[in-house]
Amino acid sequence: MLSLRRQWPFWISGIFVGTAEIMNYVALGRPIGLTTGLVEMTSAAERTVANTLGVDGMHWWSKAYDPNVHWIIIGVLIGAWLVARAERESRGWVKFPRRELMLAFVGGFVFSFGTRLAHGCTTHHFLGGIASMSTASLLYLTVIMPSGFATFYLMAKLKIGHVFKGQENRATAEYGAKHGGKMSIDGWASEAAKDYAPNRDWLRISILVFMALFFMNAILGSFMYGTEDGLFGWAYSLKTIGWGLIIWFLLIGLIAGVGMAKTGFGTECAFMTPEISMGVNRDENFFEKQWHIPASTRFLFRSMSPFTAMFINIFMLWVAIMIGWQFFDIKLPLGMNPNWILLLGAACQGFGSVAMIGCEIRTYMRLGLGYMTAVVAFPGFLLGYLPYTLYQDFWEDLIHETTITKVKHVTDIFGYDPTIQLLTGLAYGILIAGLLYWSIQRGLKLTGFSFRKMATTNNDDLAIEYFSRPENSGPAIALQGEPNPAKSDAATIGGATS
Repeated sequence: MLSLRRQWPFWISGIFVGTAEIMNYVALGRPIGLTTGLVEMTSAAERTVANTLGVDGMHWWSKAYDPNVHWIIIGVLIGAWLVARAERESRGWVKFPRRELMLAFVGGFVFSFGTRLAHGCTTHHFLGGIASMSTASLLYLTVIMPSGFATFYLMAKLKIGHVFKGQENRATAEYGAKHGGKMSIDGWASEAAKDYAPNRDWLRISILVFMALFFMNAILGSFMYGTEDGLFGWAYSLKTIGWGLIIWFLLIGLIAGVGMAKTGFGTECAFMTPEISMGVNRDENFFEKQWHIPASTRFLFRSMSPFTAMFINIFMLWVAIMIGWQFFDIKLPLGMNPNWILLLGAACQGFGSVAMIGCEIRTYMRLGLGYMTAVVAFPGFLLGYLPYTLYQDFWEDLIHETTITKVKHVTDIFGYDPTIQLLTGLAYGILIAGLLYWSIQRGLKLTGFSFRKMATTNNDDLAIEYFSRPENSGPAIALQGEPNPAKSDAATIGGATS
C-alpha cells in the first residue's frame, strides 16, 4: 500500500511521469515541454515591471519570447508541496555547503542557456525525445552523459559528493548519524543541520518571496490577457483556453510532481546509472571513501532504479505515440534537424543538471519540497536565458548553419515507406522494452533483493537493509575535518544563521 507519510518505491515515479506525458500528448500531440514555458513567464514578469516603471525599452527576455503562463510547471510545484505537507517534512531543513549552493546557481544559469541552444531540456530530449524516436535527442544523449560524469567528478574533487542524493530524508540522515558504518555519509546532513534555521536565512526568504511574486504575476496575467487565436502571446491564459484545459494541465503537473517528490525521480542520473552501477559494484570503497557518495545514492545506482523508472516512462509514452501515429495520423513529435549547437546545449545541460542535483523538471519538484539548491538555482535559470534572448538571431543562424543531418526520426533512416517505418518503430520499441527488462534483472542481481522487495520498498529503506547485512557493513567514516559539512563550509550563502 502506498503511504502518504513515507516515500514510495522508485519505479512508481515512472508510472506517474509516464501518465503525465501521455496526458500532455493527448492534449497537444507532443510530450511535455518546460523551458520555453519558464522563459515566457519570465517575459511576463519583465513586461509587468516595464509597464509599472514606464520603461519602454526593457526587452531583455520579451525580445525573444512572448509573455505566457505554464500551468504544468505550477502543477509540479503544487504537487511536490503537497507531498511535503503529507510527509510533514519540507527539505528546507537541509544545510548545504556554500560551494554547492554556488555551484547550483551557476548550474541553473548554464542549464537554462543550454536549453535554448538545444531547443529543449532533459525532459524534452530524454522523456519525450527518446520515446518519439528523435535522432536529435539520441545525439543529445551522447554528449550530456560525459558532461554529467565530468560534473559528478568535479563535485567529488570539491569535496561535496555527499550532497548528491536522490532525496535527503531526515529519518535516513538521522539513522546514518546514529549508526554510522556504511551509512555514515548519509548522516552528515543531520550533523550539519543541527545549527541551521532556514526560516532565518535571508537569501532563502528573499528568493522565495520573489518566486511567489513571479508565479503569481503569471497566474494573474492569465486572467487579464489572451489572444484571439491562441497562437501568439499568453497562449495558455484563462481567456484563451478556458478552465477545462487549465485544470487538465495543472493535473498533468500535479501527477508528475507527486510521482517525482515521493521517489526522487530525475533524468540527470538515470542515464548515468548503468555505468556508475558497474563502478559501485566493483569498488564500493572508492565511491564511499574517495568520492564520499552517500550509501543511499550508492545503493540507488546499484539497484538501477533511476534507469528502470526512466524506461517505464519512455516505454509508456512510446506506446501512446505509436498509437497516435498509426491509428490517428498524428505526426511523430519533436522532429528537428540535429546540429552541433544542440550538442553544445547538451553539454551545458549535463553540467547544470548534476550541479543543481536535478534536471529542470526535477528542480521544480525540489523547489516544491523546499531544497535550498533548487531555490538558489531558480534565479540562475532566469538569468541564463539572457545570453540567448539578447542575441537570438546569432544563435538561430548558427543552429541552421551547423546541421549534422536532416534525418529527424529513427524511422526515417531506412526511407519513407510506411511499412518499413512501422517495422523500424516496432523494433525500436522492442529495444526500449529490452533495456527496461535488463535494468530490472541487473538491479535484482546487484542488490540480492527479490522482485517483490524491490517493488514494494522505497530506496532509503532498501539501502539501510542492504548495508545492515554483515557482508556489506563496514566501519564509520569519521565526522571530522574535510569534507565534513558540519566542520567546513556548510554555512549557506548570505550568512544564514549558524
